[in-house]
Amino acid sequence: MRRLALLIAGGALWLILAAAPALADGGPHVMTVNNGSLGINADSCAGCHRAHTAQGPFLINAADETALCLTCHGAVAAGATTDVASGIQYQLAARGGTPLLGALRSGGFVQAAIDSGNPARVLVSNNLASSDDQWAKVRVRTDISGGVDPAPVTSAHLNLADNGLSAPTVAWGHGPIGLGLNGPGPTVSMACASCHNPHGNGQYRILVPIPDPEATSGTFTPAAADAVVADSPADNPDAAESDTKNYTVIQTRGTPGTLSTYLLYADDVSDAGYGPATGDYWHVRVPWNTASTPTTGADAPNGIPANRVGGFFAFNDQMTAWCSACHTRYASAAGDTPSGDELFAYRHETVGNRACTTCHVAHGSNARMEGTFSSSQPFPNGDVPAYDIGGATGDSRLLKVDNRGTCQLCHDPTGTVANGTYTGPIPAPGVP
Repeated sequence: MRRLALLIAGGALWLILAAAPALADGGPHVMTVNNGSLGINADSCAGCHRAHTAQGPFLINAADETALCLTCHGAVAAGATTDVASGIQYQLAARGGTPLLGALRSGGFVQAAIDSGNPARVLVSNNLASSDDQWAKVRVRTDISGGVDPAPVTSAHLNLADNGLSAPTVAWGHGPIGLGLNGPGPTVSMACASCHNPHGNGQYRILVPIPDPEATSGTFTPAAADAVVADSPADNPDAAESDTKNYTVIQTRGTPGTLSTYLLYADDVSDAGYGPATGDYWHVRVPWNTASTPTTGADAPNGIPANRVGGFFAFNDQMTAWCSACHTRYASAAGDTPSGDELFAYRHETVGNRACTTCHVAHGSNARMEGTFSSSQPFPNGDVPAYDIGGATGDSRLLKVDNRGTCQLCHDPTGTVANGTYTGPIPAPGVP
């Protein structure tokens, strides 16, 4: 309850500070503003840069890139609806009611609202018009009153002072196949701009085409080709409503072959009447439903339905290609075929209907790894970090379910669940 009260108090502060005219989606991160195509006398530069009194490199008005981003996107910040530290998104001030819109899809760097201890895998039906309750789920974490209740993260892409993490800052699996046991990946230094373009670029979540962490030991070689993750237009077709996008786990199916606008914008979530604790981090509707019944469409989080392209799902393939720009030795088309790599010999499939983001979040996860085997699971270099977060817990590798329970949302290796009736996603993955 105390955490919920703090969140509401923070939201109230945000609402007061947001009384000024709200910026369109992306705020100062709009490509057409910053490239001059909408006029050369843009005002947004002054939001982040100072020509003579800058406090950090690249003339930014903060000590470093991450500190600058958190002045708007932090837990006690104003100016952005997305709080990437706490893993939540606020509604615009004009919406009224509860200040929270929902839980962010990528978790958070300090706290995340993933209900990692209570996943559900219940009977799946071929009737895709039936209740969402028929799908495997990892819901939003709530307190006893039903409010969104973020918990401290056990892994994050950024090791910040206030998240208490000390995981090795390694780009695991970076390098060519066959690098050997001595090459788990280079040590890197990451900031928000390692993955996002603060000026805007038209990509999904303004992701840079090639992630660019800075190597502090070893060698980081950027991907040879751009990893494009397409995004829908930022302009809300409803001129009476805001362009601010919905970055929460509250999604729904769209229309095949079109740009789906349903729940694409924050206003759509509010208009549909969804509460802030709604949503599913596992989200098997992306991509499972389009494989069996393509006519029903999908709910790709970029607002573009995940239609099959050459037999695969466009968004998931694009997202996996983007993650693989750093983690090059992780991607695999066949989990039962040796890769030829001494260290990453066999790897889970990352094909069109099993993207990296099916199992992992990008910012940070609060999944607890306190089990005997999970808490002592070493990284590829042998390190086994543990954290005192409500009791000893191991690193969660950005997974969404406690103790690597992610596996059981798809797999039943005993073949005995529900009297032999398969209860995972459709199509059924292979059962070893």
